[in-house]
Amino acid sequence: MLIRRAALLVVMLLSFSSAAHADERFDEISTVIQKYLDGTAQGEPSLVEEAFLPSLEVQWLGEGDALLRRPGPEYISRIEQGKAVPRIGRIVSIDATEKSAMAKVEISWNDRLYTDYMVLLKVEGEWRIANKIATWTEND
Repeated sequence: MLIRRAALLVVMLLSFSSAAHADERFDEISTVIQKYLDGTAQGEPSLVEEAFLPSLEVQWLGEGDALLRRPGPEYISRIEQGKAVPRIGRIVSIDATEKSAMAKVEISWNDRLYTDYMVLLKVEGEWRIANKIATWTEND
């Protein structure tokens, strides 16, 4: 009986430890995504640069479902320093493992609801957005 209780205690402690690491991971990922949201809304390209891996590429479907792509540095160069943009963004979901994650983000802007699907990697101890797929629908 004593061994069973000790084993249960160990399992409970490991579960709490795992949950604490998961909470920390989600906080770190949310912070990186928030840099992207704040940087694009507030005209702070340096925040977006901090959030993106240099190799990032934005992809979306254009006219006639043509695949369009924009390298991260080009995307960042289009953000005008100090020019606020009336974008309202929120993190919808995050699914993460130890060093990789997927996030869904929604941004309301210019009568559209943009949905970004972001792949994140923990590189050299820091979470960064590695790739982004964007889509949108017209708001009614």
